Amino acid sequence: MTDHSTRPSWQYKLVAVLACASMAVAVGCSTPSGADEAPDKPIEEPRDHDQHHHHDHGDEAGHHDHSFDDPEEYAQRWNAPERDQWQQPEAIIEAMGIEEGMTVADIGAGTGYFIPFLSEAVGENGTVIAVDVEESMLQFIEEMANEKGLTNVETRLPGEGESGLDEASVDRILIVNTWHHIPNREEYSAHLRERLIDGGSVWNVDFHEDSPAGPPPQHRLAPEVVVAEMEAGGFTAEVHELRLERQYIVVATVE
Repeated sequence: MTDHSTRPSWQYKLVAVLACASMAVAVGCSTPSGADEAPDKPIEEPRDHDQHHHHDHGDEAGHHDHSFDDPEEYAQRWNAPERDQWQQPEAIIEAMGIEEGMTVADIGAGTGYFIPFLSEAVGENGTVIAVDVEESMLQFIEEMANEKGLTNVETRLPGEGESGLDEASVDRILIVNTWHHIPNREEYSAHLRERLIDGGSVWNVDFHEDSPAGPPPQHRLAPEVVVAEMEAGGFTAEVHELRLERQYIVVATVE
């Protein structure tokens, strides 16, 4: 179940930033620094508010407050069936090599788009941990899991700079459209390495430089940058051969 402890102030500031990046294609808004404004080409990031995002794209002045009190509204866009066409969730799950009985974490779970796919992959004896900094999203995932009978799903509200995961407890970590929001990514990479068992891996999915959706170009990370940041955390990392329409995948393994 979700930890209902008091959220640190940094998370409230973070929510405002990530809301802007997550708005649908018909909506545009400014981030704290104003750097994410794109009035002529509004940004769409289906999951980008997701947790693991602590990147503010600049200073924290002038941010707009946004509420995630209605996750169902976001789910209509972020969990829409048409997303399957470019996200290829089943191909990603297959590439991850998830086996029954594994423990898999979705960091930045949002409205839980990947949760049903992960739940099926780990089976009844496995565990899926949904991690997000927004408590209402975790509550939404809990309700969705109950409705769908996904008894192997649990949620975690992480502390500052953390994942909410125990050390050496996870086989796979999935991070989608989120890594570019995280500050101190090399340190966070090292933190994630300690959460994986030997032979575990992190699957980092983020937007191509020329993707039609995603954060403004100046905030997108080249896959080579992500590889370097994961290696700085003690991983062996590489760009995966699976090519998605809008995203690349960087795989970081513990050997």
